[in-house]
Amino acid sequence: MSRTAERGFTIPAPIDSSYCHPTSTQFKIVTQSAFSGGGTYQVQDLGGNLVLKFVKSSFLSSNQVVHDANGNPVVILKKKTFSARGKWDAFRGNKKAHEPGDLLFSMEKASLIPWKSSFRIQLPGNASDEFTLRYNGWASHFKLHHNGAVIAEADMKRKFLSNSQLIVTAKAGVDQAFLASVLVIYREWQKSQQAASSGGAAGGMAAGGGGGTV
Repeated sequence: MSRTAERGFTIPAPIDSSYCHPTSTQFKIVTQSAFSGGGTYQVQDLGGNLVLKFVKSSFLSSNQVVHDANGNPVVILKKKTFSARGKWDAFRGNKKAHEPGDLLFSMEKASLIPWKSSFRIQLPGNASDEFTLRYNGWASHFKLHHNGAVIAEADMKRKFLSNSQLIVTAKAGVDQAFLASVLVIYREWQKSQQAASSGGAAGGMAAGGGGGTV
């Protein structure tokens, strides 16, 4: 794991510093519905060029394999079974069996209280860097914090046939593959909450995280 400088402090690059840019950058995460695009996520620059693609590891699995623009597996995001806080782990590559050093980060709800709208992201063996993803009650605006400072924001844009886009703005030095992975994990958690709910208005608010603010 490398670190990049941003305004006098350093930000870890949990996945790879090659996904960090020296200036503030915008990109989009396009969510394609199962009907129109197989239920995949694509990270694109604002010109529509593919940067990363998230694909389910198998038909029955929630795990997501992250591929670069050339189709090479970079990271696998694994949902932890029977986790009260909805924990996910990110491992380097796409191995069937991972070594302890392959763990890049873990992400879970910061609280069991339903209306607490934040996730905690932890780096293995690193207690000095704290990442937090916060979102509003409608899950339409997100902020990623590093040690209390906002380093990225994202806004949801709805599209046709259940497709959607997250327009993401990352400050200089932010690992954009890490940022995209965190947002995709949230979307997958949200989908699981919606599937578990009755599908009514109350269920939708629970999936969005209640009335929290960012």
